[in-house]
Amino acid sequence: MADFVLEPVEIHRLEPHTLVIDGCGHAALAEAGAVREGTLRRPFLRDDQFLDQALWSILKDDWLQAKAVWGEKVH
Repeated sequence: MADFVLEPVEIHRLEPHTLVIDGCGHAALAEAGAVREGTLRRPFLRDDQFLDQALWSILKDDWLQAKAVWGEKVH
């Protein structure tokens, strides 16, 4: 998805959100060159409980650099 948005469509910045408790999601975003920018307090409701979300950003330059290092392993 990042390839489609950041390269031919010319978007400069993506802002993915993950649950703070989602360690695998955090690892995948960091590998793709994303930077964690902060925590959104309790915006997500699951099973009658509000959960915190992590706010991440991926800039086009970060994405291109990650692709240069990781190649096609980064999706």
